[in-house]
Amino acid sequence: MISDGIRTAVKQSISIYEKGSKLANLLADVEPYAIKFVRSQWAANYLIPGRLKISQTPALTWGTATYVTPLTFPLSSALYGRIGLVSDFDPSGWRVFDATEPAACMAYVNWVQVQPAFSDLVLTVHSTHANHLLRNKFRRDFKIDCVLFHPDQEADIHTDRGQHVWMAVTDWNSDGSIDATMSARFAKARFTVLIDEEFELEENGLPIQKAARQIERITERIPIYESYEVGQARMDLSFPAK
Repeated sequence: MISDGIRTAVKQSISIYEKGSKLANLLADVEPYAIKFVRSQWAANYLIPGRLKISQTPALTWGTATYVTPLTFPLSSALYGRIGLVSDFDPSGWRVFDATEPAACMAYVNWVQVQPAFSDLVLTVHSTHANHLLRNKFRRDFKIDCVLFHPDQEADIHTDRGQHVWMAVTDWNSDGSIDATMSARFAKARFTVLIDEEFELEENGLPIQKAARQIERITERIPIYESYEVGQARMDLSFPAK
């Protein structure tokens, strides 16, 4: 049984998107646009606008959702790939759970502890799967369209875990279940940003907490270097020698 106190605490951490709300403030300077970084192999799929893939693997912070970052923090999630896909979206009427607030996090923890699956979470090897089921159930039960949360993985230099905010956005099926295919809420994503950097996502098979730069640490040690505008470099016959 879930007590009225737990339900009330959760509901108090949910707000409807409107002017002055947390999400609205994050979008105030850039309008409702979000960015998602993916591996280079997916770049060609987004040369023309298309839907973002909804993430559904068990090791996700808030379950099956589309994970994006407000353009207020354009490079914050760059550890997930070199290709930045940018899409507009319409958050009107969204129910937003603000997990950047300690009270909201505690409300979720209290809710989890009274769920039947909690014992699987702490007493079995299936904790990742149990976590995934609980996070999806939580968002379904409270009809949460978007979870705001601080990054729990960090790209060296690019990410500020204390200040940046990421989003886990739910797409719903007509029967009220969570969609796990392609996002209708981020349907105009386009290949917009290419960064000259890579990061490791795992260490010893576990999600990495802080990822060091893989490219820049090499290039920045080159003692003599020159920068070229791309068009100029392609026309410069001496460029290979240089």
